[in-house]
Amino acid sequence: MLLLKNADLYAPEHVGRSDVLLGGGKILAVSKGLDFRHSTIDGLEIYDLEGKILAPGLIDQHVHITGGGGEAGYHSRTPEITLSQIIRYGTTTVVGTLGTDGCTRSLENLYSKAKALEYEGISTFIHTGSYALPSVTFTGSVTRDLVLIDKVIGCKIAMSDNRGSYPTSQELIKTLTQIRIGGMISKKGGVLHMHMGGLADKFDLIFSVIKDYSFPVNYFSPTHCARTKELFDEAIKFQKMGGYIDITSGGSKFAPLHEAIAYGLANGLNLERLTMSSDGNGSVPRFDENGALVGYGCASCETNLEVLQACVKNKILTIPQALSMMGKNVAKYLNLNGKGEIKVGFDADFAVFDEALNLDSVIAKGEFCVKEGKLVKKGFFE
Repeated sequence: MLLLKNADLYAPEHVGRSDVLLGGGKILAVSKGLDFRHSTIDGLEIYDLEGKILAPGLIDQHVHITGGGGEAGYHSRTPEITLSQIIRYGTTTVVGTLGTDGCTRSLENLYSKAKALEYEGISTFIHTGSYALPSVTFTGSVTRDLVLIDKVIGCKIAMSDNRGSYPTSQELIKTLTQIRIGGMISKKGGVLHMHMGGLADKFDLIFSVIKDYSFPVNYFSPTHCARTKELFDEAIKFQKMGGYIDITSGGSKFAPLHEAIAYGLANGLNLERLTMSSDGNGSVPRFDENGALVGYGCASCETNLEVLQACVKNKILTIPQALSMMGKNVAKYLNLNGKGEIKVGFDADFAVFDEALNLDSVIAKGEFCVKEGKLVKKGFFE
């Protein structure tokens, strides 16, 4: 058991000075002045967080845990992510996805990597599918994947992108119906996680399906929504219909992401239905000053932390608002029970910051992964 003392608690709402007791990977008590000095609890460790912020561990809902890329040939496939590349930036839960390449990257590989990361110390989920329709699946059916594969919480697809399959409204509604049925039976909720590309049609097909089939908007899960100003404007329109939108911390052709959020707030963006993810280990093309492709890089989970800090530093968001984008909002939308908040009975996942929001420590499943800036837990081959 571990007792965290004297923390400035953000749950993510600001609670103030508090103590938190952890045990068995769960939060057992949250209160002011918890004192077990005269108890007979065996193995109780006490850790003082005086002057530190204690927040929920970050949830990154779009990570290429088995690597991404491949657009420039076999040699351009990005590597698998390691545990330390996740936890050193405050992330304690990830959702793994495939990308462009649903051929040399398999769902079986994705599932195995998710299980490996779980074994190493964090929480993991995955999406079935990749970019194209019909979706690649484990069982031959998106519905069956959601019902029978424990880690599957949704289905991935590419929209408005020339690497996708240009789905028709009929194809899209059939996939959505499979997700809805699978989510109902499994009680996972289920989402269509949509990579939003840069083509001119943007949200056109999505708006058409919602209108023509009266399909519930909460099953549509668009990401990369701040790729361009035009796409972000469409995403805000979608959000005003009741949807959640996800923005990618790793980059935008529109503006630095904290500035894009400020633009959104001036144009009706609803923070309660906004989430942010990193696209970690996805392929990132690099261009010269003339717009010519000069190479590729690899996205990092670090950008989530950088944007969180920039939003607060530039007074665009409060600390609770910034934390919610990568915690409470994600957990609520994806139906990740026990995640995203610091409450009794919830998972013992935490990020510890100093007063300047520099990451100090990370606790996942009740165990330190990063302690006072030093990695204390690594992956099997690190």
